[in-house]
Amino acid sequence: MNFLSKTFSTLTGSSIPYTIKDKVVDPLLSHPDTRPIWTIYDGLNPKNDNAPVTIFEFNLKDPVNIQNDYIALARNCFKKVKLIKHPGIISVIDFIENDNFLYIVTEQVVPLKSYLGNNKTQISEDAKLFGIYSIGQSLSFINMKCHCLHGNIDVNNSIFVTSAGDWKLFGFELLTNLNSDPDQPIYRYSNRLPVFKNNVPEDVLNQGVDSIRQFPIKFDSFLYGAFIYKVLTLETFDNKIQQSELLTPNSKIPKQLNVNFKRLVSNKPNLRTTIDKFLNDSNSFFSSNKIVQFNTQLEEIKFKNEEEKREFFKYGLAAYLSDTDSIQFPPGLLDYKLLPELVGQFDTLSKIAPSINSTPEEHQQKQETISVILHYLLKFGSTLPPDIFNKSVKPIIFKTFGLADRTIRLNLLTHLPSYSAYLTESDIQSKIFYDMISGFQDTNFMIRETTLKSITTIIDKISVKQVNQDLLKVLAKSQMDPKPSIRTNTLILIIKISDKIYKNSKNNVLITALSKSLRDSFTPCKMMALSGFEKLIEEFSLDEICGKILGHLAISLMDNKSYKVRVEAKRVFNLYLQSVERHSATLPQDEEDEDSEEKEFFKKYAPMNKDVKEKVTEAPVSNSTFGWNVVNKLISTSAVDGKLNNDFNSSTPDLTRAASPSTNNINSNSKDLNNNNDNANDWNYEDDGWNEDTDLETENNTLKEPKELPEKKVLSTPAKTHKKASTLKLGSKQQKNPGSTLKLNLAVEEDDGWGDSADW
Repeated sequence: MNFLSKTFSTLTGSSIPYTIKDKVVDPLLSHPDTRPIWTIYDGLNPKNDNAPVTIFEFNLKDPVNIQNDYIALARNCFKKVKLIKHPGIISVIDFIENDNFLYIVTEQVVPLKSYLGNNKTQISEDAKLFGIYSIGQSLSFINMKCHCLHGNIDVNNSIFVTSAGDWKLFGFELLTNLNSDPDQPIYRYSNRLPVFKNNVPEDVLNQGVDSIRQFPIKFDSFLYGAFIYKVLTLETFDNKIQQSELLTPNSKIPKQLNVNFKRLVSNKPNLRTTIDKFLNDSNSFFSSNKIVQFNTQLEEIKFKNEEEKREFFKYGLAAYLSDTDSIQFPPGLLDYKLLPELVGQFDTLSKIAPSINSTPEEHQQKQETISVILHYLLKFGSTLPPDIFNKSVKPIIFKTFGLADRTIRLNLLTHLPSYSAYLTESDIQSKIFYDMISGFQDTNFMIRETTLKSITTIIDKISVKQVNQDLLKVLAKSQMDPKPSIRTNTLILIIKISDKIYKNSKNNVLITALSKSLRDSFTPCKMMALSGFEKLIEEFSLDEICGKILGHLAISLMDNKSYKVRVEAKRVFNLYLQSVERHSATLPQDEEDEDSEEKEFFKKYAPMNKDVKEKVTEAPVSNSTFGWNVVNKLISTSAVDGKLNNDFNSSTPDLTRAASPSTNNINSNSKDLNNNNDNANDWNYEDDGWNEDTDLETENNTLKEPKELPEKKVLSTPAKTHKKASTLKLGSKQQKNPGSTLKLNLAVEEDDGWGDSADW
């Protein structure tokens, strides 16, 4: 844009310290009857941090301007706008004059014609009356205080609207001082102005401009009346209006204003009322307008003390802003006029530190006022352009998130959806997130629930690391919150952030959270868990479905509280079951040969005839299992011949040899028995002091000999006989029993230990 500005300056032969941007009004493209003499641009002021401005340009070398003698009109405006200052007159920042151009740099404004055309649905009748009242006050100041005649009141070229919605007066091409003005522009230059003939009354058309001299300020009264008629009744403003139209009753003009309006546009100049008298006579009507009242309060707030300001912002604003549907404020009024006052008052209150003499009630009132101001800041600041929001409102948001006040925190969270678009990822991650999640630990359930809902608004701007390391921890605790709605909303948030959970723990987290909610006592929480399982079905593997999920869903099939849960659980269960069945249908249907190992074993180690080997090798595998019948065929007596493979059976004992006990074994057994008897005789039974005789009888245990089996070899071992133990008397010595002989009769069958091959 600086390049364009320099190029523009080079082409025009001028250089101004402002950045010229888009062209707003081009005289060459305007209607001939309403053609302006100024070319209007949007611009930037580098001296004031590139603040937006409007640049009025007049080309002194333009042949059209020279031919029609517009130069005198432009110079009169250039001169007079320097002399008159009023809040209702456009504010001028700079004047620049050189050989080729005249420049008037003003606050940023748009022509009223464009403003009304672009905001037809947003500008109510009250907003139009507010603008009419403002222009009337400016004209009254010019007529009565400055003793001047404006002479050029028109919708097209002389009324402009600021970004704050204020209607400002301009178009001083014919402004004439009635007391001392040697040029007398209204009489000398009026015929040169293209728009002049469209609005003049019939007496001026018939008698000429000199007829104005008799009642000069009443000429402005007629122009002001025509202006009111156009604004309230017309949608296009290029056509000429006849005076008879103004006198015709029109339903669009308010009844309370109709009588005074007719006096403004009277056919007889002497009967016309002045603008000042019109405002006085209509004061009750305009004062009842809510927008006029509100604007008056904002203008007077600057002159009130701090206590009065605090009362107005805490209680007075509610009368105008509690129900915005009933009052349709004009575009920009709240954003650019109210918000600066709110920001200033907020900064003032936040800097007031508690003193020793301050009471808790005073501190509480201050916090309540800050909360109310913050509410309006967030409510109307969300409609600001990003650059203005970042400069004025965003620092307040960062500051108040750190305050430990529930009302302030609730305001911040409630309005978060409206201003979250202005916050960048860096703003949320570094300046808001950690203060926000501290609300999960608050004892007030409203703070916890609002925090939970607000997280969903900015979840896309929270980093993956913060989700996994910070947010999931507080959500795990929030799932056990005593408030059912919080538990349900927690599950909704977990499902929503599933894409940001680390992959290695994602499915475990989701299954745990969803299954926990399935066991919740709150039915909507169960339904949300089932909905989550349905939504995330593609996330889980078949192992997780079969091993974890189907079991949890099966429990919900028997829910004893809600029929809806059972029906929904059955539907979701079938979805998961179908996914398992679809995978199962893709698996091979051939059964694995479970006897292949045994076949390989016998094929390798079992010797057999060549014919049998070929039969076994070539035999087809039947549908029956490989059992003992097949083994019997492989090792039948006709196929098995020769000695056992010593390599394979080297550890197998030879059980075909008859076992005969050795003499050493028998002798050693006899010695062991004798030793046991000797040890038994060594017990010493001492007297217990009671001097009573007790007979101890022991039974003689004998080993029964086994019955002899027919045709079996018997190995006998002589057994020692035991004498019957005698009775013992306490206090007497125990006699040793003679050692007994043990006789063992063992029958050994003649068997090789493997059995008959027919038993296999």
